Amino acid sequence: MPLARATLLLVTLAVALCVRLSSIGWGLPPVTPQVRASDFRSSYAFDEDDILSAVAKAGVKHFDFDPHDYHWGTLHIELVLVALDGAEVVGLFPTPWREAYYNLRDGGFQRVYTIGRLVSVATALLTVWLLFLFPSSWAGPFAAMLVAVSPTHLLQSDQVRVDVTMMAMLTLTLLAALRIPGSAGAGGFLLLGIAGGLAIAGKYSAVTAVIAIFLATLCLQRFPWRGAAALAGGALLGFCAGSPYVLIKPQAFWGAISKSARVAASVPSDFTLPICKLLELTAADVARFSIGLPAVLLAIVGIVFMLRRRAPSDWIILAATAGYAAILLPLRVPLIRYHVPLVALLGLCAGVALERFSPRWRSLLTIAALAMPIGGSIAQIHYMRAPHPANLMLGRILEVVPPGTSIARLTREMPPLDEKVYPRGPNVLLADLTLDPPAWVLTTDLPDVPYRSSTLALLQSSYDQIAHFESQRILAWATLGETPSVHDWKYTHPSFTLYRRRRP
Repeated sequence: MPLARATLLLVTLAVALCVRLSSIGWGLPPVTPQVRASDFRSSYAFDEDDILSAVAKAGVKHFDFDPHDYHWGTLHIELVLVALDGAEVVGLFPTPWREAYYNLRDGGFQRVYTIGRLVSVATALLTVWLLFLFPSSWAGPFAAMLVAVSPTHLLQSDQVRVDVTMMAMLTLTLLAALRIPGSAGAGGFLLLGIAGGLAIAGKYSAVTAVIAIFLATLCLQRFPWRGAAALAGGALLGFCAGSPYVLIKPQAFWGAISKSARVAASVPSDFTLPICKLLELTAADVARFSIGLPAVLLAIVGIVFMLRRRAPSDWIILAATAGYAAILLPLRVPLIRYHVPLVALLGLCAGVALERFSPRWRSLLTIAALAMPIGGSIAQIHYMRAPHPANLMLGRILEVVPPGTSIARLTREMPPLDEKVYPRGPNVLLADLTLDPPAWVLTTDLPDVPYRSSTLALLQSSYDQIAHFESQRILAWATLGETPSVHDWKYTHPSFTLYRRRRP
């Protein structure tokens, strides 16, 4: 690797690491008797506790890697298990980490989340490094820089989630495919298959992109039968390596995948979107929260150029992009974590466009394209380092709401309340509060759909606002404002308002 490229790689890795470490401890509830009694061990990024609870069921010491939870893919879960059990062995936990997690030990509980999130940070850095290995003058480095400063990728890297690891393996798959023409025999296809299998084991939603990469590569090589056989065998080997219990519990795996598909298909129509609206919102969210509008425009230019140039590498990148975009359609719900692979894929397309410019213009356009994601990441770091509004509201509720009083609210986890002390009232989003107005109501801006007009009118006419907490918004230009935005973007900075019913 030339010295200039190696230097840029080190700088990009350093930036990616610094922005992720600066806010890695965000969104945790306070270690208090109230939270301990709530029986919730979740951060304010929902699902993190599901992964940690799955990890806690296994144990490296007993050579037990079974998380008993298969509906995402288990590669990332196995990595978190190794990280946490390894940290315990070297003495990073004063008590066993499972005890610290379940019993909410001060210091230990936070460290469980930090170490679990560091696995995501490590795979984020792996993605940056892999993109610098792409055989291109600027497409790979630009995509790597975009990943390093992408607000969406930053937010997912600071969570115990499977998406960032899946993206790293998908990037490896794409890199392996681009190197097939220079490889000899079936070995290159075997490695490509293993990488693709690992990507699917990272998260099943990678399957359409992996299949698209496989087909494009085979087509460009005129479908060699030995290569196809090696590819299929490698994919099976890679998937089994990332999800070894599929060999032991195939029915459990299939049952978990089928259940997830049924749940996705059974989402009420009020909470799903028509295909055209979904595509519109997804494109807008990618431009606002993932890579920025200038990078999107460059990616469009790059795609047009690639379609005209028709180089083998272009077809493989375009196939991967189209393949991953296809999986977004049946999900029917726009979430920014679904965009994570698009950061690298569209970044490569934008980098291809930048390669067409002179070095001077390329540098200026690169700076312009990175400005919005850098601003969005700075804003997210600001929110992640500030006191979380849910924690502030939790303290206020304990001060003003009498124990034994029910509160109409949206979620049980945000803020975490002991339901024996503060029973959960009607769902403030779905229920008709006018039928039996509760004494206390807690609203939040997390929902992607509006509250009932009757609920809003009732709150205005019959309730007093007792408390309101939200993080100070900064750098609104970087995301073209905050309205509308999906709820997993707002995990770091939701607003909360507490209402008390007026006495007649």
